[in-house]
Amino acid sequence: MRSSLVAALLLSGSAFAAEPRSTTATATACTDSKSKLLEAAKAQGLALNAEQIGTLSSDTGDIVATSIAGFENVPDTEYAKGVDVAFVYIDSADAGVPAGYYRVNVRADPKDMQVGKYKAVASLIDASGKEVAQRATRIETFSAPLKSARYGSPMNVGLQQQTIRDYNLTRFFKTVTIIMVRPWGTVVIDLFGVDYSDYYGF
Repeated sequence: MRSSLVAALLLSGSAFAAEPRSTTATATACTDSKSKLLEAAKAQGLALNAEQIGTLSSDTGDIVATSIAGFENVPDTEYAKGVDVAFVYIDSADAGVPAGYYRVNVRADPKDMQVGKYKAVASLIDASGKEVAQRATRIETFSAPLKSARYGSPMNVGLQQQTIRDYNLTRFFKTVTIIMVRPWGTVVIDLFGVDYSDYYGF
């Protein structure tokens, strides 16, 4: 399961386009969205891992996300207190939250925490400090740390878009997950609140 989750992250692109764009236009849009994410975080007193910023632009909407600097060094035991793990920009009608920038805080019940997979909750917190929504989250804590999350980096962040068929086979749901890999574990957050993580084995 560890290898499949890490593989899913490595296969996920940092940008998805709804329609073909010129290379120059795409690069300019990505640079602009990344700069705005950094500026919004700075205004809230947050430092981000800028090299990990991922962008997704498609018919689902626009998502920009990265991890908060220092999260790569926080032990998994701190999830019991709540940990600021990421900073995201969400602009999508399917997300169920107003377009804007959100700090993502993950908390797990100490009774659920273990080596292996367990459930947690991610809170989307706006610039005023208000919790706007809660999102289903899956954590996996490894029994032994990976040598690196990716190519020598202590951490990697990826975005994945999925269209999921409901169990009654009559409806489809769009969702976006943010996947964060650290040497000693992973965090998978369903940004749209669909919570089909069990379907994918998270």
